[in-house]
Formats: sequence, C-alpha cells, structure tokens
Amino acid sequence: MLPIPTRTALVAVVGALLAVAVGAALGSWPATLLGGSIAIGLAMCLALTMPLGRRVRRHRLEFAWWLSHAEPGSGGGAVVPGKPFEVRCFLRHRGAMRLTLRDLTPLAPGGARLVDDDGEALTLGSNARTEFSFRLVAPSVGRVVMHGLAVTLPGPLGLFELPLYFPNPLVIKVLPRAALRTRAAPRTITGLPVERSGASLLSPAGSGTELRELRELRPGDPFKSIAWKASARSGRLMVREVEQEVQETRYVILDVSGTMRGGEPGARKLDFAVEAAASEARRTLDAGDRVGVITVDGRLLAHLSPNDGRPQLLRVFETLLGAIEAVDADLTDVSDDEVAAVVGRYVRQQDGVDFAQAKGWNVPMLVRHVSDAMDEDEERLAVRASSPAGEALRRFCRARGIPLPYRPDPRDGLKGPGLASALREAGGRSRTPMSIVVITDFDGVGALDEVEAAAKLLRMHGHGLAFVVPDASTFAARSDDPVGARVFDVYERTERRHFREAKERFTKLGVAVVRATAADSPALVVARAQQAMRRRAA
Repeated sequence: MLPIPTRTALVAVVGALLAVAVGAALGSWPATLLGGSIAIGLAMCLALTMPLGRRVRRHRLEFAWWLSHAEPGSGGGAVVPGKPFEVRCFLRHRGAMRLTLRDLTPLAPGGARLVDDDGEALTLGSNARTEFSFRLVAPSVGRVVMHGLAVTLPGPLGLFELPLYFPNPLVIKVLPRAALRTRAAPRTITGLPVERSGASLLSPAGSGTELRELRELRPGDPFKSIAWKASARSGRLMVREVEQEVQETRYVILDVSGTMRGGEPGARKLDFAVEAAASEARRTLDAGDRVGVITVDGRLLAHLSPNDGRPQLLRVFETLLGAIEAVDADLTDVSDDEVAAVVGRYVRQQDGVDFAQAKGWNVPMLVRHVSDAMDEDEERLAVRASSPAGEALRRFCRARGIPLPYRPDPRDGLKGPGLASALREAGGRSRTPMSIVVITDFDGVGALDEVEAAAKLLRMHGHGLAFVVPDASTFAARSDDPVGARVFDVYERTERRHFREAKERFTKLGVAVVRATAADSPALVVARAQQAMRRRAA
C-alpha cells in the first residue's frame, strides 16, 4: 500500500505551495527556496516511508489473539450482550529495527465496539514479543467475528503513515444473558412416576410420595386412598391427598422472521425473544424438566427435541445463535450473484487474492478457494441456495460471519402456516401434556385460521399453550418529524390491533395471550405467560 499523508504533512504541502506562490508573485527567492526545501523534505520522507512495508514483511511480524476468560464478572468466560469482554493479543517482532504502531483497530463488523479506546501507540522492541489487549462489548446475541487487526506504521518525522493489516479471523460466540447465571445444584432423582422426576407437582388420587392433605371422601376417589386410621378417629371416611414430582416437557417456539428484526441490534423484538427463550430454557432445565426449541420463519428452520441436563442448555444456545445468522436464499434479500460479489471482495481484502474478471467474478475459482479455507464442520453446515456454488459461498458467509441482509417482510403469506406447522410439530403427535410458549408479533400472519386450528388440536391433546406478543411500538422511538410521528401512530395502532385480534380468538380456546414491552424482563414475561396458561387450562 502507498503511504498516507498525515495532517502535519498536508499542512506542510499547503505551506510549500503558498511559499512558492508568494515567491513567484513577489519575485522573492528566499520564499521560493523555502517552499522548494519543504517540498524536497516531504519527498524524502515519502521515499523513506515506502519501503517500510516490505521491511516489516521481511522481518516476519507475527500476530495472534484469543478470548480472555479472566474478565471480572464474565460469568465463567461467557460473553453476553452489554458486558465488556477482553481479547488478548500479541505481536512477535523478529527484526532488529524498533517499530512503533499506531491506530490499532480490530475489524469486527456486526456492532461490536471498543471500550476505553485510548489510542495509545504500541512500541515493538527488536526480537521481542509484545502483548496487549482490547476490551469490546457486543450489543446483541450472535457471533462476533474479528477478521483482523488494522494498524498504521508512521514514517520518519511522522509525516506519512503506512497502513498495515494482519488477517486472522477470531470467532467469539455471544450467548444470551441466561448464560451468566450460576449453575444450579443437581437435583436428586427420587422416582419415575412419569418419565423421570422433576420439579412440577402432580396431585393424583391414591398414590404419590408427599402427603398434601387429608380430606373427606368424594365420589370417584379410589378406596385404596382411604386413610383408615384417620377415618376411625374422625368418624368420617377420610382420603389421603398426595402429590408427586413429575418431569414436565416445555417447548419454546420462536418467530425469527423479518418483522422481528427491525431496529438496532440489542433493542429488537428478536433480541427480546431470544433472551426470553434462553431464560425459560435455563429455568426449565434447572428445575429438572425437559425443554425443546423450534425456530420458524415460513418454514421450520431448526427443531431441537426436548431433553434435560446441562448439555441441552448448550444445544439451546446453539439453536438460538443459528436463528440470528441466516444465509439461506429464501431468508435473505440478496441473490447468489450478489453473494459472490460480497465474498469476492472479502477474499480480496482478507487473503489478498483477486478473483474479479472483466465481467463479474470467477465463481468456480472463488468457490474452490473458500472451500479450501473451511474446515469439515463448516462444510457440513446446512444451507439453501439455488445452486451448489451458491451453497458454498453462503456457507462461507456463515462460517466467517459475513452478514447478509435479512428479508424484511414475510414471504408469500407463509408466516401463519409456518407458525401452525411449528405448533403441530411440537405437540400435534404427542398425547403427553406439555407446555408450549410461542413468541411472535403476529405481524404479517394475515388470517389466523391455520394457527387457530393448530391451537385447537393442541388443546384437544391436553397441551397448555401461550403466546407472548412483543409490542413493536415499545421497541422503537417515536420520530420527532411530524410525518414520521404519524407513521409511528399508524404502526402502533396496527400492532395493537394484531394483539387484540389474537387475544379475542385464542382466549376462547383456553390459550393465554400475553403482551410484552421493551421495558419488561424477558424471564418474567415468560413466567407470566406460564401462569396465565395454567389458569386457562384450569
């Protein structure tokens, strides 16, 4: 790269031009000599700065970085939105020349920003390894991919700077805030009344492990539940009411469509929904119950079958992270040709290999290059595209964290059928009662007939069902512009109408519909939905 003039050099250039102009206009040879001397000095500094890049490459300057798990309050190494995390780095300088680097900037697109960026210069001694660190904060759940480190190498007198770039991708997973909670103590399994004992209390008549109360015999009570000694003392037939712990199964269905993604990262309906789903999964697993997760947008994107234990929580987090990063052709707003251009520019900047042609890109060679750059796990990522080349390029975007714009609106009216399909997938074939929470804004669903039919099926099978509906008007700020304020009012009324229609239709089926705002706690909203679900079921 060519050296870049600093502000001092630009001022010197202006001064040299003014001195030469004044000398020529007034016939003053000292002014002309001064301007010429400044110009010659600038040219010499430029000539001395240009070979610095080749010299640094010849000295084999090595760079590496890794995520530090020693950040205070990091929750055992978990990186979560809004909490700073530390990335440790080192530069190994094998040359004999002392170097000074400035403007150290990690390239981490996707919203991650530096914390306490003091902009100090870094001095590298000869034949030495120098360590330093960055503190960053991520705004939302997902992955932070730090593609490399950009620095500037100042030349003599600091008049010119040479930009340098160290490509070295580092992938950091940003988990929901539920990952920060301390691990609960393992529960002691005491019996197998259903599938395995859990924390949910069931009150069957006549058998169990814990005495709940003694009451009078009612029609339908089994005779084996009669407490004969207590009946003899009271002179009336008394029954032992017992309760036992059973393992509940809970599902969280997450709408990840474009209507849930509007706004700034960290303040979107989708961010709220992901935190709510993660909190519910953590609470369920800590109680010894089973939890499953389904993500949907017109079709089922991911289905994590219900399970229990610590590994299930990690699988829940992976499922939620996969919902954030979408690269499929039917979910994103870019064609395969546009993806090839995005990947081509990335490879040219990151790897220094240019696959551009007179018309477009050399797609076969580009596909071969990105395929060689991915490992076996990355090559097995399931991706939808219109061609094998498109699949490979979109898979590379997923692996390297290259963002592709998500389609803003639900396609072809499939959001409603997609939600109905997710409900049937969760509980349509099971007769064992379970709890199902759906987090959706109902925006773009259209007619609720298919969703209502699926809800009726679940209620017939004895499942509990609740909808958590984020109110989009609370996740966006009202515009100060009069036209924008009127548009906001229309949007707010539309959101309220969606909630009102859903509440009217589903409440008749014994289904809870709970409104959620940006000021609510995601965990408390889901807990409130669970309570409303139990009241409706009763």
